[in-house]
Amino acid sequence: MKITFCGAAETVTGSCHLIEADGMRLVLDCGLFQGGHYESDRNRDPFPFDPKSIDAVLLSHAHLDHCGRLPLLVRQGFSGKILCTPPTAEIAKLMLADSAHLQVEEASYRARKARRRGKEAPPPLYDMADVLRCAELFRPVKGYDQSTKLNNHVSGVFHDAGHILGSAAIELRTSNGRLLFSGDLGNRHQPIVRDPAPPPAVDVLLVESTYGDRAHRSMDDTVAEFKTAIETVIPNSGNLLIPSFALERAQEVLYELFLLWKDGALPRCRIFLDSPLAISTTRVFERYPEYFDAEGQRIFAARPNPFDFTPLRYTQTTDESKEINKTSRGNIIIAGSGMCTGGRIIHHLRHNLWHKDSGVLFVGYQAIGTLGRRIVDGAEQVRIYGEEVAAAARVWTVNGFSSHADQPILLDWIRQAAPKHLILVHGEQETLQAFADRIRQDLSLESHIAEWKETIEI
Repeated sequence: MKITFCGAAETVTGSCHLIEADGMRLVLDCGLFQGGHYESDRNRDPFPFDPKSIDAVLLSHAHLDHCGRLPLLVRQGFSGKILCTPPTAEIAKLMLADSAHLQVEEASYRARKARRRGKEAPPPLYDMADVLRCAELFRPVKGYDQSTKLNNHVSGVFHDAGHILGSAAIELRTSNGRLLFSGDLGNRHQPIVRDPAPPPAVDVLLVESTYGDRAHRSMDDTVAEFKTAIETVIPNSGNLLIPSFALERAQEVLYELFLLWKDGALPRCRIFLDSPLAISTTRVFERYPEYFDAEGQRIFAARPNPFDFTPLRYTQTTDESKEINKTSRGNIIIAGSGMCTGGRIIHHLRHNLWHKDSGVLFVGYQAIGTLGRRIVDGAEQVRIYGEEVAAAARVWTVNGFSSHADQPILLDWIRQAAPKHLILVHGEQETLQAFADRIRQDLSLESHIAEWKETIEI
């Protein structure tokens, strides 16, 4: 068995791993590199394999850093199956269509600026036609824990990763042993989704390490800080901005806001879900209640529920979005993107970040090099649409909403898998080293930190 690490090696984005076993060439995930220089550099590098030679892609979940280069793979000749769970297939198509739209718009903008300088700008990585060709290759599996035969010697099994709706840890059963890829492993006791399923015992384990160096705050602490941000901003007629990923995080935030509203603990306000992608993704959630945990199934079986309650407004169109900043203040605005790298949150930051009575509540990881990270790190001013904007608003960061497992959960999951070979992926360099040290200390296991484009044979 040979493994080549084509992304998410010593970084947290661009998940992509080539597995060669029993005459098959399989790719686990094919994600975008996001943040910093990766957007313009690594995404345009050739794949370290021939896309035409790949038999199948096994997709862990629908976040762009795991699925975002699939249309590029198809554009460059891949024509095999894309295997994933049914919710992942639906959501990934939405995410990829949105990604193509944004890339085409951004490429057009850069081209106009370049022409004025007498230069040329790079084209988009892919367009909607590539996404449509990619969509035709999705082949949803029957569900969790069902074996899917890939050839006479290799089969795949998708286990519930508890990260987002439909997310999976992917097991490959080969004549050379069993490999398990964690994808992104989920936190425990999160709204809506079930906890991660226990892993099978395997020979080789590829495990994500995003929060391998720390433990999350408890959900009780997170909700308390969430309430503090709301109670600080809303009664003072400030707007509370919540940059949020359209997938899972937006739905989890609505879930907690609904519980506060139901308990009479939410100040009088309007809640705007200002993201067409988040709205579409929310509709997919409504079609798959069987993937919810027991509490989620009970709460969503009734009306009102977290996706349909009195203060909630869905703003689909651009005009509706613009009207938000013209209305009275004292609103909660949930908008993408989660790291403030684009989307409608940028407009809301431009209108509100300079206002000392406003607030920004970060509920997700902020990668190095992103606007979100600069705000979290305390920048006094940030550049938005070519204009310097003072960062005077209050800023809160709550990581209990994280849909990633923390160090204790990761250690327990590795312990259960009892791998002969342990490989760490999907983490920043300092985190990976700290995690490797803790694994050695607590589990008496040696681990290998994967390097980008490295190939190992097991």
